Amino acid sequence: MPRKPDPTLKPAIVCKVTDHLHATRLEDVSVRSLGRVLGTSAYPIVYHFGSRDGLIDAVVEHLNRHVHAVRLDPDADETGLAEYLQAVFGRLGERDRFLAARLTFELGSVECLTEHDRHRRLHRAHIETLAAWCRAHGADDRSARRVARAAVLACRGAQWGAVLDGDVAHTDVVLRGVAQRIASEVSVAVH
Repeated sequence: MPRKPDPTLKPAIVCKVTDHLHATRLEDVSVRSLGRVLGTSAYPIVYHFGSRDGLIDAVVEHLNRHVHAVRLDPDADETGLAEYLQAVFGRLGERDRFLAARLTFELGSVECLTEHDRHRRLHRAHIETLAAWCRAHGADDRSARRVARAAVLACRGAQWGAVLDGDVAHTDVVLRGVAQRIASEVSVAVH
């Protein structure tokens, strides 16, 4: 009779691999190397996650767990919008948030070459969230989508810039500026 899987093992693997990825390039990570980090064979990784990519996705999910809970009230004011953008795209001075941004870019940049669409779906969801805010503040659908798409790209650009040059403090300033620009463009589109 097979043993029952230990329910604490999967989260422990995710935490240990998360710690490892802070100082390791994603391209240097394999199932075998992760097994060495964990002090085991590759079997637990394959058993619990299916593959290296499944484990890396679990790490990204773990790092972004609080971001997925953040909601933007479409009726929020500009301050609420800025707080939302900072909660979702900013706070990169936190070690795990920085790693989440780095992995999101590493994984998202090659996703178009695979059958995966996790990051594209998330990107579209961000656009729709901001478009809903724009519509709630009077923008027509076309303007709302245009403004939202540009805003998400600006937010991602701020993240990517922080990953490249390490200026994580500037990111939240840029995100507040994006919120101001969204509010301004929606105001212009309405009038």
